[in-house]
Amino acid sequence: MYNLQELAQFIDAKLIGDADVRIGSVASAISAKNNQLTYVVNQKYKSDLVSTQAGVVILNHDLLKDCPTNALVVDDVYLAFAQITHYFKKEVTPVNGIHSSAKTGQANIAQNCTIGKGVIIGRNTSIGSNTVIEDNVTVGDNTYIHPNVTILQSCSIGNNVVISPGVVIGSEGFGNARDKDGCWHAIAHLGNVIIGNNVTIGANTTIDRGTLEDTEIHNGVRLDNLIQIAHNVIVGENTAIAASTAIAGSTVLGKRCMIGGMVGIIGHLNICDDVIVNGGSVVDKHIKKPGIYTGIMPLMPHKQWQNIGLWLVKLDKIVKYLNIKLKNLKD
Repeated sequence: MYNLQELAQFIDAKLIGDADVRIGSVASAISAKNNQLTYVVNQKYKSDLVSTQAGVVILNHDLLKDCPTNALVVDDVYLAFAQITHYFKKEVTPVNGIHSSAKTGQANIAQNCTIGKGVIIGRNTSIGSNTVIEDNVTVGDNTYIHPNVTILQSCSIGNNVVISPGVVIGSEGFGNARDKDGCWHAIAHLGNVIIGNNVTIGANTTIDRGTLEDTEIHNGVRLDNLIQIAHNVIVGENTAIAASTAIAGSTVLGKRCMIGGMVGIIGHLNICDDVIVNGGSVVDKHIKKPGIYTGIMPLMPHKQWQNIGLWLVKLDKIVKYLNIKLKNLKD
């Protein structure tokens, strides 16, 4: 726990409020409680700020008048947030073999595994050699973890899950803030990865932990090899994703979706239930209606693509215009 005076000094912020308030963790503005810190970058998130229950908010001077609680006022909110997350990152307990506090029950654990502090492993679960499971991870019943898998701290794996070799679950997300000198400062990702029941995860797939909230893989999901799932992504029940697909942060996929191989999905999108995306496509906008979608163009010089892309988005209007002209000529 840190008091606000300590936190203000750490990020060189102006403290508005009670310096003795103690903060134990970081959360989003929507979910934060009175013993947690949050941040609000700009006016886009003003409604979240107004309703927040957080004990303190990192913000800039323009938002101060809308803050209902204690404030840490800075010029660069995102940079200050990146710096302060490291205050709350939990260190992993160094361990060789199986930590004495781990509850392995009836699990079958191969040689050369590392099982951390507070780990709980369910019945009839098998763990292959050279697998690392860090502190406070939970693994359900009847789960099969192949060799050379890494599951980082505090993640949760459900029942009847199959995790193939080389999978990494709970790695740091790709979040960085740049200072005035152009140097990058990594954000410590404080959320976890939650994997439901009856999930399969292909070889060398990586699933990043959430920034503040959790990354979620829901029941019945099928993930192929070499998939990248970024921080705070949610994959809905019984969705299947083919190899080499990459999903950027904070995107939500609905239930029963099918995503082809080598698809790229940019961040902060919502894809509804029962969507099929054909292989090689790039998804760059929300998908609100079920159906089959394709977004593929031949390779060409970028300048040519810019010109073609400009016309492509106007094709429907051009067709309507030509149809009207044609009709007028016939009349």
